[in-house]
Amino acid sequence: MIHRNSNDLHFHQITTLLRRRWSFLTLVVLLGGGAAAVLGYSLPPSYTAKAQLLYQMEAQDGSETIDEAAVDTLVEMLISPSHLRRLTKSLEEDPGEGGVVPPLLREYASLDEGLNVYKERKSRLVAITFKSPDPEAAALVANRVVELYLDLEASLQREARTRALDSVAARIPDALAKIDQAEGALREHRIKYGLNNTSGSDPIDRQIGELSRQLSVAQSDLHLHEAQLDDLRGRRFVDSGGANGNLGDQVRLAARADSEDTENDALALFRKTPDPETRRATLDRDAAAARLGDIERRLAALQEASAKMTGAWIRLRELEREASAAGLAYENLLRRKADLQAQNIVRPAARLVTSAVVPNSPSSPNPLLFVAPAVIASLLIGGMLAILFERLDRRLRSERNVEESLGTICIGLVPRIWRREIAALPRLMRTKPFAPYTEAIRSVFVAATQRSAQSILVTSSVRGEGKTTLVLGLAVFAAGLGKRVLAIDLDLRDPQLLRLLDGGGQKTRFASGGAAHKNARESMIRRSEKYGIDYLSLPRTGRDPLTVLANEDFPALLKQLRQTYDCILIDSAPVIGATETRLLASMVDRVLFTVRWGVTEAETAIPAVQLLRATGTEHPVSISTVVTRVKPGAHRRRRYSEPAPMLPVAG
Repeated sequence: MIHRNSNDLHFHQITTLLRRRWSFLTLVVLLGGGAAAVLGYSLPPSYTAKAQLLYQMEAQDGSETIDEAAVDTLVEMLISPSHLRRLTKSLEEDPGEGGVVPPLLREYASLDEGLNVYKERKSRLVAITFKSPDPEAAALVANRVVELYLDLEASLQREARTRALDSVAARIPDALAKIDQAEGALREHRIKYGLNNTSGSDPIDRQIGELSRQLSVAQSDLHLHEAQLDDLRGRRFVDSGGANGNLGDQVRLAARADSEDTENDALALFRKTPDPETRRATLDRDAAAARLGDIERRLAALQEASAKMTGAWIRLRELEREASAAGLAYENLLRRKADLQAQNIVRPAARLVTSAVVPNSPSSPNPLLFVAPAVIASLLIGGMLAILFERLDRRLRSERNVEESLGTICIGLVPRIWRREIAALPRLMRTKPFAPYTEAIRSVFVAATQRSAQSILVTSSVRGEGKTTLVLGLAVFAAGLGKRVLAIDLDLRDPQLLRLLDGGGQKTRFASGGAAHKNARESMIRRSEKYGIDYLSLPRTGRDPLTVLANEDFPALLKQLRQTYDCILIDSAPVIGATETRLLASMVDRVLFTVRWGVTEAETAIPAVQLLRATGTEHPVSISTVVTRVKPGAHRRRRYSEPAPMLPVAG
């Protein structure tokens, strides 16, 4: 039980608590470890077979590169649902020699659970593993996964090669037809424009060049003849006696000017008197001008023809390019066809590096490895359950439990005594004065008889809590001290004390007192020679107990007995269910409330103590608690004897 004011558990409290519940913890740990061991050995061992694929590097610009995305794609393809369905179908059709793969492993869910595909570190290796209880089945399935993938890749490449060949073969006739069409158009264009000689220069261009040269020569000749003519005319004009000595120069300047009127005036002046040399120069000039005009006309005609021939040449180049492109396309198709026909080797994206072999040892962990984690987990769970049970446990066991729960001082812990030892209590206390039981009775007696407490009521909350045995033990101990002791059995419903003492009793007469009281005592008080004590038992009339205890005779009797006996011990009925016990509590010097170790719950004892305190008297009832039937070994081992705060002893 954890105390109500101990909300915060410290380390030593937890260790103490766990020591109290060591048997429960041991049971939980044994159950957890045993269950883990049984489960580990009951599970069949699993074997893992491993195959490896190497992704082929791609050559780009003369160097090989690794495409990480392509490797990841390969991994996803191997674990894709479509590939698993192909694997399922393949295993159903061929489960191996002798049916190595059982029907359970041929199912989609089992294959998906046992198959694992991953890329090994930062390499191009892709590992394909399969886990199965059968090592041969594990190796077969892992190899079958790789085989199906490689076969699928080879099949896809062959199909792609066939489709490419069919496509190339279908395009060759069209390419050949385009070549014929382009070459025919080229021939027709050459014939139409006379462009058969394509290797030499263009004749029109050559003629234009020649005429341009002749035009330049003709223009030079014309300028030369005009200069000669002007010079002749100038000299003649000077010779004819011009007024000004430099008249010839003026005429020549006027003839070379752009003014047409000035030139016409000069010509008109000299035509009146023709000269043979001048006439010859004039004819030469006119001939040169005529030749120049003819060249210019021919050049203009050739330039016009050249302009027309330029479009034909441009179209010729276009037709030649079209014919060349058609021929190149046809050659490429033929080359592609030859290459496809020569490709007899299939090169998949990955190649097999290591085939899966039958594993010799299981990959599943040793079943004994499950025991240690299970023991630790069981210990943690057991510890939490122990703390929970301890907090929920309200049974009274220690002085601190009693004092904090009931608010009364605990004056002793009385060990459990066996029934055969009860009959030998006088001899036990006499021969073993330092026995645990004797020490406990001694402690309780000393604490109970403090402050001249002569009459002591012993009660409990319910039956079976050791009150009768405590009364007998205190009475025997007091008698051993030479005191006059009287034990009164007032449990009118179940007189347990009377049953213990009545067997060996004999009457005892008292010398003092009146005759009436004396006769009454003689009829009720008996002597137990076996225990050496006197005991009193009221008659059981079957009437209400209060009719016996509530009248004035009983208090008077109790007062008279105090004068005769040193210690009066009253064994009453339990508080709960017996009203007369509350009445008796107001008549005695002290009340001993007994609780049974590890049995009496606080919720049961608290109402009983409250009822005793609620007795309407002038002085409060002095209540002390005694824990009975204590198991000393368990009490000490579980450390229930914790120090408790001191409570004042009620007077």
